[in-house]
Amino acid sequence: MLNSTMSDHHTVTPRTMCFVFNGNDVLLMKGNETKDWNGIYDPIGGHIEQGEAVLDNAAREIKEESGLDVTDVQLRGIVHVNNFFGKQVMMFVCSAKSSTREVVGSLEGMPEWVSLNNFDNLKIFEDVKPILKNVLDLEPGKIFLGTSEFDGKDKLLYLDIKIN
Repeated sequence: MLNSTMSDHHTVTPRTMCFVFNGNDVLLMKGNETKDWNGIYDPIGGHIEQGEAVLDNAAREIKEESGLDVTDVQLRGIVHVNNFFGKQVMMFVCSAKSSTREVVGSLEGMPEWVSLNNFDNLKIFEDVKPILKNVLDLEPGKIFLGTSEFDGKDKLLYLDIKIN
């Protein structure tokens, strides 16, 4: 029998990370000055509301942050993120497709289409590139599971991803 106390437990915030594709481009959000991640590119996403399904949240966040109505929304992976700006997050990584490139900004920032070939030139969180690579490399019907650890801010200490 395990002997544990409530102090052994922690609370995680459920969030989505959404990669929206149009041809060879992916939509990213450049954080505005009100964000901890000001000037850094990140996929669209956000907190999952109580009672909200993961894929419904992904479509809602994409619509709210970019104005896009998307198709083919899929769960691609789940990453337990530790100590990202002091937060514990259960990140549901999703993908979607857009037939249009017309986007609008939001309080989060201005979404921008970025060529998959130009990622090396972006100021982007260190975990986004390997997560995106796993999304792009996944076989249909598969998902990946991962764990990451940050330094309490935006410095990635490790990321471990396994295909399930």
